[in-house]
Amino acid sequence: MKSEAKIRLLLLVSILFVTIFPLIVNSVYLFAGTKSGTHPNFMYSILWEMLSLSLLYFVLHRQGRSLKDIGFEFRKTDIFHGVLLYLVLYFVVIIAVTISPNFLQAPQNVDFLRTKMTLSYFAFIVINPFFEELIVRAYTMTELSFWIKKEEITVLASTIIQTSYHLYQGLIPALYTGIVFFVFSIYFAKTKKIVPVIMVHLLLDLTAISQLGKS
Repeated sequence: MKSEAKIRLLLLVSILFVTIFPLIVNSVYLFAGTKSGTHPNFMYSILWEMLSLSLLYFVLHRQGRSLKDIGFEFRKTDIFHGVLLYLVLYFVVIIAVTISPNFLQAPQNVDFLRTKMTLSYFAFIVINPFFEELIVRAYTMTELSFWIKKEEITVLASTIIQTSYHLYQGLIPALYTGIVFFVFSIYFAKTKKIVPVIMVHLLLDLTAISQLGKS
């Protein structure tokens, strides 16, 4: 058991290093003051995320597991769960903004998202929630739970990792998204369902893209 736990932890660190660490480095780089480009290559981003998900699938398969073992299985109740999760987030955000109106601060370095909607752009928006939630939430929390067995640590770890590669938006906007990720992590820790989280994440991304377009 200890040997299996060490192997799974090593694989977790390896996957995060390959798939997520570059995003963290880039985010910190932008947070430090470097300006982002205004002409993104969404095809590159799609390729990166698809390869990352393929790596995750390959590692699970080699272990005799599947995406189902980390909570990725559609159930009829997922839509209902998604609606409830969205409502909970809505009220949590209202409370957070009431306590600190600074959370409404506009994100930085998002000009690359203010561009014409293309097929590759739309595909990126759809794929991204799967990439983030399957790797940083479902897989990471599942593996940490197997190794550490402390729910609060898995929740915080997933939240911190996901928030860290959103620092490019600025400290306050990143903390704001961190609240959302924290709620996502608590939900997954309690239910072991990732599909509703992906659904809500996609909805939030589409809403954010729409608001950026208007601004």
